[in-house]
Amino acid sequence: MKHKFLWLSLVLLAGLASAAWAQASAQVVEVLEGLDPVLLVQGKEAQGDLKLSVTRGQFRYLFANEANKAAFEKDPARYEIQLGGACARMGVPANGIADLYTVYQGRIYIFGSGQCKTAFVAAPEKYLPPENKPMHATPEMLKKGQALLEKAVAAMGGATKIDGLASYHEKSVTTQTRGQRGEVQVKNGLWAVFPDRVRWEVEAPDFNDPSVMRRNTMVLAREQFVINSVGKAFPLNGPQLAVQQQQVQYKPLLLLRARAGLNASYLGAGKAGETAVEQVMIELPGVPTTLSIDAASGRLLSLSYNRRGPQGTFGEFVQTFSDFRAVDGVTLPFQINATFDGQPWKDQSFVIEAITLNDKVDAKLFEKPQEKQ
Repeated sequence: MKHKFLWLSLVLLAGLASAAWAQASAQVVEVLEGLDPVLLVQGKEAQGDLKLSVTRGQFRYLFANEANKAAFEKDPARYEIQLGGACARMGVPANGIADLYTVYQGRIYIFGSGQCKTAFVAAPEKYLPPENKPMHATPEMLKKGQALLEKAVAAMGGATKIDGLASYHEKSVTTQTRGQRGEVQVKNGLWAVFPDRVRWEVEAPDFNDPSVMRRNTMVLAREQFVINSVGKAFPLNGPQLAVQQQQVQYKPLLLLRARAGLNASYLGAGKAGETAVEQVMIELPGVPTTLSIDAASGRLLSLSYNRRGPQGTFGEFVQTFSDFRAVDGVTLPFQINATFDGQPWKDQSFVIEAITLNDKVDAKLFEKPQEKQ
């Protein structure tokens, strides 16, 4: 796997609406009402020529002249629709409408609805990820930070046990809020075969007909793809994957297995509720994350980082781990409670029903389904 933090990018998870996976489509569409994107970012509008086009992912861009087409091809990240085509207010996995756009600071964003566009235009800084400053740590802070990760590994079951695992299988449930429709229970299944295969399934009632159950799947293996509720597979494109990796939730076991690749810095003493903790910042791609480790036992009690919340704005996301149980000599949390800016977030809170270690996992779970004739 090219991405060394594969195991940290596991979790689009249940709270990241599985319905959007079902909407994944390989169909190419013309965007921005056919306007030239190079001129659009300059605050100008000119219709593109059908004979002058560039396709990026699912989007086809039209250009008013050859020079603008060449400029786009030289630096597509500057001129293309941002966030991989996700709604700029809600983020991945909410898709934007290709002709519902705005330009902010020389970048083009699209939206899933007129309300989303109105909210973004009123306060765009609330809906775009903040700039992450590089971590500045002394050698002593780095040494102590790494030592605390090893302490957490020892509390979980020891390096030999944790690093020697062949597979991890978890079943969990969460509660998803659907506005006036109330709350529904979502079932999740996670399979991880070390070192490089992950499958995540989400089963939930259909949004329109709650009597119908929908299952959507994400696979990260030799190929990265999603499978919608009718069994059709679509590739998980790079820009979309990058955004999702910034919104992941971290499983404690998988996080600590990846400790050798983490840049960990000791932050100091703190509190997790009434418990004294030692805090460590780990530097992941685009996501500085603070871990709180029980000063006495060494257990990983919580983690926090900045991410998009339920209304699309960015803020502090905290996961707290509890109900620790032993599974084949490995001590793992079976309750995960989440908050966003201090408020409970049910969609991102989980009750783990079962964990199995070193199970034999069918290799077919990580293969793309064959196209039906």
